[in-house]
Amino acid sequence: MGIYSLCLTWVSLRPSGTGGAIPHLDKVLHLIVYAVLAGGIAIAWPKLSRLSVFWVCVIFGAALEVAQGLIGTGRTASLWDGLANTLGAGLGVYAAVIIGRLFVNKAK
Repeated sequence: MGIYSLCLTWVSLRPSGTGGAIPHLDKVLHLIVYAVLAGGIAIAWPKLSRLSVFWVCVIFGAALEVAQGLIGTGRTASLWDGLANTLGAGLGVYAAVIIGRLFVNKAK
């Protein structure tokens, strides 16, 4: 998950492109990326509190949004992107809980 986080940071802070042809597709991508991040962390380190995983991912996403607004690469901080990141983190943690229950029940 460390390499994934580094790639996410690089993609988030590099200069912005011209935008996509599908309106608001970036919000869906934010949701998916943070769901994979949170779910991956929760599955990789099952002893971590799920709430801690959620908040670490939310804070990481918020920090990247603030950095986008500060570093001058043509990107701006977006409350909507932050909301999509938060929703994705929540869904990722929830998916990890469901996956964990499925595998724990199968193992018994």
